[in-house]
Amino acid sequence: MESRSEYPFSHPARSRLPPWLRATRNPQFRKVWAVATLPHFGYWFCSIAFQWLIAQETGNDPIALGVLYFFMLVPILLLSIPAGVLADRIDRRSILASCQLATVTIGLTMAILLWRGEPEVWVVMTCAFAVGAVHSIAIPSSAALVANSVPAKDLSSAVPLQVIGMNVARMLGPAFAGAIIFFGGTAGSLLSYAAMGVIGLLIIATVPRLQAPHIAAHASSFLLQARQGMRHTRESPPSALALLIVGVSSLFGASYLAQLPVLAANSSDSTAAFMFLTSAGGFGALISVILVATRSLGRPSTTSAAVMLLVMGAVVTMLGHGPSLAIEMVLVAIAGGLQFGIMTTCNRVIQQVVSDTHRGRVMSLFTMTWGGFLPLGGLWLGILISTASLPIAFVINGVIAMSFAALILRPGVQRSGEPALQL
Repeated sequence: MESRSEYPFSHPARSRLPPWLRATRNPQFRKVWAVATLPHFGYWFCSIAFQWLIAQETGNDPIALGVLYFFMLVPILLLSIPAGVLADRIDRRSILASCQLATVTIGLTMAILLWRGEPEVWVVMTCAFAVGAVHSIAIPSSAALVANSVPAKDLSSAVPLQVIGMNVARMLGPAFAGAIIFFGGTAGSLLSYAAMGVIGLLIIATVPRLQAPHIAAHASSFLLQARQGMRHTRESPPSALALLIVGVSSLFGASYLAQLPVLAANSSDSTAAFMFLTSAGGFGALISVILVATRSLGRPSTTSAAVMLLVMGAVVTMLGHGPSLAIEMVLVAIAGGLQFGIMTTCNRVIQQVVSDTHRGRVMSLFTMTWGGFLPLGGLWLGILISTASLPIAFVINGVIAMSFAALILRPGVQRSGEPALQL
């Protein structure tokens, strides 16, 4: 395994980087960061293209959009734990290379189907599920490989930088996808998704083994290893509480993402309103993650994440009341910032307190509570909107999020822990 005790500096200026950028001194981190970030751009290219197709074919039906969101993200719920076991069992580079190859195949296949004519709704839903499946399998391995690429003391830099990459994609991806769709059609957006896979393959081929051999050679069953990962989470406080916070924020806070086209139509007649709201959320998320990254790191604690969840619940209650597009963009930017602030804080806490021998499995639980619960939340919110009303649906979700946050913030709840000794 490549030594991570010191960095081969290629330029003296890198030694003067601020603490939150320390991880970029390592060339292997920079490669892994690129491989972890590119799929998020590709994911948005697919997501925007699919949402555009479904919205056009169904007239912005909230149930149909909720189902699409469900199909794109439910693979995270189904596949994250097996993907985490694989990430601790075999070479994580091989997993990522296979996922990049699948990305190329899916993007080209969907582009060909679009060239042959407008695909039916069930075809779009099936391709959305396939995209989500590839994304789900890749995330635990990429998160663990990011941690493998730096010394333990630089985890506090590497984790936020990984999430910053995700949010740069979230902010710019929809804008790029919108421009590609406008000039080249939805097929062009999906071809861009395939191109991201090609670039990822070329980069991952240059990354050496970063994973300790004993981590990739377990012989016990998948089920036993999954149980070991869950037990390790419970025995590494406050990682279990961090997962609960992320799960609630996904179910009742960030579920608004599934209904962005509905919120856009409710606040403006402009066809560009959806793109504006999506980019506003990405901008807020990027600013939030940078603020979290530059904050000095102390004892691993979920207190700030619980406070952010409390505020996020309050913001969600205001989202469905049909303000102007400008106010809605501000609210979505704040909600996006709080969502990713929660994610980054909890991700960093978990990465600090767990052992690398269980990192892939624990990060699969993080992935499941973050992305796997989003489709359930999106479907739940779509049903609420259809059966009650838009304002009432958002008030219900916001109150649930605030109530849970208040419960966590009570005196006596263990919200902090000790860093694990990393090999």
